[in-house]
Amino acid sequence: MISSQSIITKFGGERTTSDPSKFDRKSPIKIASTSAEFLQASCEKLSLPMGPRLHEECETKVPRGELADSSVEACQKAIEAAYAHVYGNAHLMDYERSVELESQLLNGEIAIKDFVKGIAKSEFYQRNFYANCSPMRTIELDFKHLLGRVPYSQSEISNFIALQAESGHGAVIDAMVDSAEYLETFGKHTVPYMRSWKSSAGAPQVTFNRTAAMSLGYAYSDKAIGAASQLNQSFSPQPNNIIVFPNGSDLEYMEMSMAWSGGRPPKIVTKIATVLTIAGLIEVTRVVAIVAFSAVAS
Repeated sequence: MISSQSIITKFGGERTTSDPSKFDRKSPIKIASTSAEFLQASCEKLSLPMGPRLHEECETKVPRGELADSSVEACQKAIEAAYAHVYGNAHLMDYERSVELESQLLNGEIAIKDFVKGIAKSEFYQRNFYANCSPMRTIELDFKHLLGRVPYSQSEISNFIALQAESGHGAVIDAMVDSAEYLETFGKHTVPYMRSWKSSAGAPQVTFNRTAAMSLGYAYSDKAIGAASQLNQSFSPQPNNIIVFPNGSDLEYMEMSMAWSGGRPPKIVTKIATVLTIAGLIEVTRVVAIVAFSAVAS
């Protein structure tokens, strides 16, 4: 039986085990220009807690307050993490960086949430994840890059495809980043990350399989995988939810006993296996020698 933790690490899911990148340089108070900004400001005045929120703790714990570093180093780390996640691990040239947004973030004029929205609307994102992709591929990547999960149903995808057709891709980005889900999960100052490796409250179990289909390890990028949907078959009347492992994956198997801590068998089991292996080799050698001697004697 394969350990779920070993599967996660082979697909690059170990990123979720480290602390998410955060940055917060207190920005000056500004007048809300959209309904989403007004509602967000109202929540802040009421001191309502917002992200980051672990969905496996839903219904047992409230969202915790955000504590974010305001140093230049934290800003640079958050910027690189945002590019890596929102651009799907694609290689980014210096001239393709959003220098103005980086400067605004460092100066406290915008928050991580605004930076994420800005680079998701950049020419780089439009060219690689919208212009040349099928509508379903575009939306499934938007879910991954902005909300840190895969779509739960075909209806979720269809609703955003309809919004995209009616109001453009920018409207889809606004709807996702300004959503209550985004704020409850990441807040304003945390870089989004792939969070659907674990069983989230209310999420179907097949989410894990779909996440594996969308995340093919460190060496892959969403740009290189192609423009066709990776989840189309998963939502068909006869879904195929088999996990396809990246080439060269070295899977670790789940321990058969609670004594196998750390994913390794006890020393006594290792010694027994070694003895049996040696005994087997001796027996094979003996049989080969007998056959060879019989052949020579005849």
